[in-house]
Amino acid sequence: MRLFLLPISTRRSLIYCQRLNVQLTSKQTYVERVTARAGATWVKWERTEKGWQKKVTSAGNELFRRIPYEEWGLKSIPPLSTRRAAADMKGDEETEVIYPPSIIRPGTVFDVLQKLATERQALHKKWMWGSILGMPVTIPFGLIPVLPNLPFFYLVFRAWSHWRALSGSKHVEFLLKQGLIKSSGSELLSELYAIAESDPHNTAILAELIKYKADIRSLLSTNGANSFIVEAEKLLRKLMELQIKVDELTASPGSLIKFPSMHSWSPSATSTQSSVNLGSLRDSYERLISKADDMMDVVKQFRTVQSSALWNKNVQDNDEERMLLRKGSGLCLADHLGVTELDTEIERAIDQVEKSLIAKKELQTEKGDITSAARQNSKDTGQKR
Repeated sequence: MRLFLLPISTRRSLIYCQRLNVQLTSKQTYVERVTARAGATWVKWERTEKGWQKKVTSAGNELFRRIPYEEWGLKSIPPLSTRRAAADMKGDEETEVIYPPSIIRPGTVFDVLQKLATERQALHKKWMWGSILGMPVTIPFGLIPVLPNLPFFYLVFRAWSHWRALSGSKHVEFLLKQGLIKSSGSELLSELYAIAESDPHNTAILAELIKYKADIRSLLSTNGANSFIVEAEKLLRKLMELQIKVDELTASPGSLIKFPSMHSWSPSATSTQSSVNLGSLRDSYERLISKADDMMDVVKQFRTVQSSALWNKNVQDNDEERMLLRKGSGLCLADHLGVTELDTEIERAIDQVEKSLIAKKELQTEKGDITSAARQNSKDTGQKR
């Protein structure tokens, strides 16, 4: 398996596991069968337009967003079983941790992993048993007609979630103790972090280009001529808008990437004909993906001296916790690393850490105001005497 060690701020990191060489078997464990069935039921309820199922899933998803990103990350790591431990010791599957060497020093990688693996074990164990002990209390709710015992099922989920996070953390701890993790610094990650920190505008453009490529691929799967023409016109205009943004970013209009035949790709040029050559248009629009890749390369390579200096200052200054990733960074990292599901995990972590830093700053400001008011009050009292 592959572990990703991704700093969110200068003091907090996300650990995420990508399962490699997963083999699907016809025989599932009892926990896997129950989890799969619960997931399918939840998706079915989400698709309902109204009713109590829709209200339950809406409220449930809001609760899910409050679950700490650390817990979600540890849950991505497979539980440590006797069979898995034997396979790890045998060396059937190599475990590699990918990290940005510009932020995490190579000599501290295993220390960071050890901290992430152990610092929340007591918490997960405590709340796992707390959820289990709370289940009998919810039995009376099962007497309510029509509605299922939602408090009971919520505690079941939380108990399972804490168990998975605890098991994942113990798996990482086991691998560290046995020396079975290989560290691998990624210069690509360092480059993406530098872009995200030094210029959030660059990150936003990268995210737009990644989404644009996905839209192009969706267009190429369209069968109807009319729908293809409508969507193709929109995407052509969108690429021209992105071209302008890249030109403005580099302050070199039109000199980096040129589209001499772009007008001829427009479906409107052929829409007046009795028949549209969809095959030819598809071939042309496939080339737009490579054009978007070219623009992404330009955005990644472009970095001013001022932004590089800002990056170095922010990383080296440890006096105050700062964000290293911004909203939209998850999509960029997930796309370049080839791990689609990583987008959701990173964005969740960014959102939670940002809110935490804002709350911390507001608390410090409030304490400062109270202290200033107390000093002023003391001063006024002394003057009266």
